[in-house]
Parts: sequence; structure tokens; C-alpha cells
Amino acid sequence: MKKIILTGLLGISAVMADVKTVIPYVGTVNYDSNNAKSLKDNAKFAGFYTSVGNLNYLFEFAYGYTDITYKNTTVPNLKQHDITLKYGKYYKNFAWHAGLHYVNNNEQGAIKDLGDGYIAIIGVEGYKWLDYNKLTYGIDAYYSYYTDAYTDTSLIKTTNVSLLQLSPKLTYSKAINLNTRNTVTLIANFIHAYDYQDSSYWSYEISDTLGYKKFYATLKFNAGKMRSGVKDAGFTVYNTKDLLKNAYSVKLGYYFTPKLEVNVSYIKNDYEEYDAANLALLPEGSNTIALISMSYSF
Repeated sequence: MKKIILTGLLGISAVMADVKTVIPYVGTVNYDSNNAKSLKDNAKFAGFYTSVGNLNYLFEFAYGYTDITYKNTTVPNLKQHDITLKYGKYYKNFAWHAGLHYVNNNEQGAIKDLGDGYIAIIGVEGYKWLDYNKLTYGIDAYYSYYTDAYTDTSLIKTTNVSLLQLSPKLTYSKAINLNTRNTVTLIANFIHAYDYQDSSYWSYEISDTLGYKKFYATLKFNAGKMRSGVKDAGFTVYNTKDLLKNAYSVKLGYYFTPKLEVNVSYIKNDYEEYDAANLALLPEGSNTIALISMSYSF
């Protein structure tokens, strides 16, 4: 009997033990080559994500660095730091999370965009297991506050620019067989921009991830209109007045071991870049993003 009890306690201890994950990444952005469609030339970015947690909680931290080069060589490179902190608490069929994303850059007067900002993150979700399938539903809310920014109607800095975004979401993960699982996620984004001429924007994104043994592939599509929005559960912030439209992406990943995974991503964004000097959006153009990252858990 002691052996059975001890075995059970060891099993519980293993389940409740903290799991740590580290994800470094690096990538590039190539903006539209047409000067009439983009003032930017290219960008390089790198960073890392790390988390620690178990079945009861999850603490997340991320840091990213971006260096943007403009076609006009008299405009200095925009160098930006992004820091995100989040904490999540998990219960039997319910979870909540809260956090803060901080943006800091060396924006110059010639750029006249949003500059430094703080993005508050809060969300709730419920989940239900249906045999080996899982249904997840919830909503995230983001409040963005830029302390020394320009609106889209003035060449004079305002005291602040603020936005509220609500993003309801729904995910269904289905086990097809022992080796294959398919997961579909649908997210809607509703933005109220208190200080913009057009105050309302909405968009949606749908993604499908198919996993087979050690391989997986994710296809994602975005449509609608997003401006100064937030994605990826608060880890990606678009602190510009560009108008995002359609986006297409593919991600391929491989698990070398249950703890080590490597993936590559390719993203194409259709958008209208904001020209601050003329207080207007440029004709629709596009940019492409290439990204590679790895994930290790211990």
C-alpha cells in the first residue's frame, strides 16, 4: 500500500512541477519597393519568449528588438524595444490572464507616429473536453495608451492617443487519430480609436493547424481593417497608424524531441502605410516577413 501511495504522490508531483520554455527568434521585413506605396525600406528584428508554469498558473515574458530602415536616408533608423509581461491562472474549466506590453523607440519628429506606449492586457476563457477533442472560447481586451503621440489629423503632438480593442475568440481542436490532430481558431478584432478621425475598425483572422506525428503546419488568413491593433494575445503590437488589410501566412514546424521544436514562417501583409507629412494613407502596398524560431522546454 505504501508503494502505491508513493507512486501516486510522485505522479502528482510530476504533473504539478513547473515547466520552463524558451523561444528565441529572428526575422526580416521587406517593404513595398514602390516609393509611392511605402516610405520604409526594410527591417530586422530579433527577440525571445520565455515562460514558466504548471497546470495552475503560467508566467510569461517576452523581449523584442526591431531596426527599421527608411528609403529616405536622411531619416534615421527607427529602433524599437518591446517588453511584455503576462500572468495567467488556470482552473478546471476556466482561466484568466492579465499583463502589460511596453513599447519604447527613438521616433524622431519626421516620423510623427505613436512613439512610446503602454498596452494593458486582460482576458478570460473557458474550455471543455469532448472525449479527445477540445473546445476553447473566450475574449481578450487591450487598452493602448501612447503618451507623446500624433493623431491622424494633426502635425502637432497631443498629450496622448488611446485605443480600446476587444477580441472574442473560438478554438476547436479535433483528434483525427493517434498521430493526427487538427486545430481551427477564429478571432474577431473590434477597435475603438478615441483620437482618430475614423474611430471604428474591425477585422478577423482564421487559422488552421494540422499536426502529424512530429510535423505541423499552420495556415492563417486575416481580413478586414485593423489600425494600431494588437495580435498574438498581446505579444504583437502595431504602434503605427498604418491601415492593415489582408494578411496570409504559413508556418512549418518539426519536433526533434518532445522538448525541442524548430519552425519557419512566411507572412504577406496588404496594407496602406500612413504618410505623416501629408496626414494621409498611401496607396495600398504590401510587405513580406520571414521568421525562424525554436522552442525548448525543460
